[in-house]
Amino acid sequence: MRKLLFLLVIMMAVGGVLGLLMREDSGYVLIAYRGITIETSLWVLVATMVITLFVMSWVKRILFITLRPSSSLAKVTGNLAQKRASRNTIRGMLELVGGNWNKAEKLLTNSAQKVPYPLINYISAAYAASEQDEHERSQSLLRSAHKSTPQAEFAIGFAQSQIQMKQGHYESALASLLRLQKLKPKHKQILKMLVTVYTKLKDWDALLILTPILKKDGIFDGDNMLDLERNAFLALLDKIKFRNKLGQNSKELVTEVENLWSKLDTLAQDDRMRQLYAQTLITFGDDTKAEHFIRDSLNQTWSEDLIYEYSNVKQDNTKKLLSNCENWLKREPASANLYLVCGRLSQSMMLWGKARDYYEQALALDANSEALPELSRLLRAMGDTKSSQDLIMINLNHASNKLKPLPLP
Repeated sequence: MRKLLFLLVIMMAVGGVLGLLMREDSGYVLIAYRGITIETSLWVLVATMVITLFVMSWVKRILFITLRPSSSLAKVTGNLAQKRASRNTIRGMLELVGGNWNKAEKLLTNSAQKVPYPLINYISAAYAASEQDEHERSQSLLRSAHKSTPQAEFAIGFAQSQIQMKQGHYESALASLLRLQKLKPKHKQILKMLVTVYTKLKDWDALLILTPILKKDGIFDGDNMLDLERNAFLALLDKIKFRNKLGQNSKELVTEVENLWSKLDTLAQDDRMRQLYAQTLITFGDDTKAEHFIRDSLNQTWSEDLIYEYSNVKQDNTKKLLSNCENWLKREPASANLYLVCGRLSQSMMLWGKARDYYEQALALDANSEALPELSRLLRAMGDTKSSQDLIMINLNHASNKLKPLPLP
C-alpha cells in the first residue's frame, strides 16, 4: 500500500514538472519528406511516440499469444486439418473395404501424417498397394508404418506376413511368422498361418512339431485337426516307404512309423488311417505289432476296414487269431468281413468244413464279398466242381453287372 502511494506521489510530481515545462515552452518540430510536411509541438510528438510504442508492444503480445501452438486459434486451425485428415482416413477405409484399391491407397497415404495414429493409415495403404500387385510400394508403406510407430512391431509384422502369403512368398512369410511367434508364442492366428505356410512348403516335419501346440490350445476343431494330421501322415509315410525301397533297415522304419502314429493320435478316429497303419506294419514285417494294434483298436472301436487286415497277419499261433475273431463274432454278428477273416484263418488251419461255413455266412451278409472266389476255390479243391462252377458264374454275373451295356452277338 505504501509503495502504491509512493508511486502515485512520484507520478504526480513528474506530471506537474512536465506540465510546467510544456506551459513554459511547447517547442517546435518540422518533418519534411518528399513534399510531405508535418509540423507539431515537441511534446505532442513525444506523446505520440510513447503511445505508438505502447500500442505496438500490446499488438506484439497479442499476436504471440494468438499464434503460439498452445493458443486457442492454433488449436482451432490444427483441429480443422486433423478433422479433414480423419474424414479422408475413414473414406480410405471404406474404399479399401469396397475394393477400390487405388483410391483407398491415395486417401490413406495423403492423410497419414495429419492423423494422431498414422500406423493404421500406412498398414491399410500397404494392403491396398498389395492388392494392386505393387509389392515394392507395399513394402515401402510398411517401412513408413514402422518409422511412425516403432513400438508396433507385432502389428506391422503381422500385416507383412499376410501380404507375403497373399503374394505367394511363403519362405519370406515363414521368416516373418517365426519372428512373430517368438513375440507371442500362443497367438492363435499366427499358429494357423504357420500351418498354412508349412503345408504350402510341404514341410511336414515342422508341422509335426507344431501339432501338440495346436491340440493343447484348441487352434483347430476335430475335423480340421484330423485333415491336417491325415495329410501329414500320408506325406511322411510316403517318405518312409521310399526309404524302405532303398533298403533301409525295416526295424528302424517300424520304430519311426510308430513314433509318427503316436504323435498324430487324432488319426485313431479315422478307419482308413488305422487300416493303412496296420498295413504298413505288416509290409515292414512286424506282424506281432500289427496284430496287437488291430486287436486293441477293434476292442475299442469296431472297423470293417481294419478287421479285413487281420487275415493278412502272419503268425505261428493261427489258432489264437481265430479264437479272437470268434469272440468278436459274439459282438459283431453282422460283419461280413469278420466271417471272411474267420474263413481264411480256418482254411489256413486246414479246417475245410469250418472255412466253408464261414465263407457261406459272409456271402449271406454280402453277396459281393471276397468270400465268393475263396469259397469257389475251396469247393473245387474239395471235389465239389459243380458248386464251384455255380459260384464262378455268380461271380461273373456280379462282374458283368458293372460293365457298360454294349451289343453282344
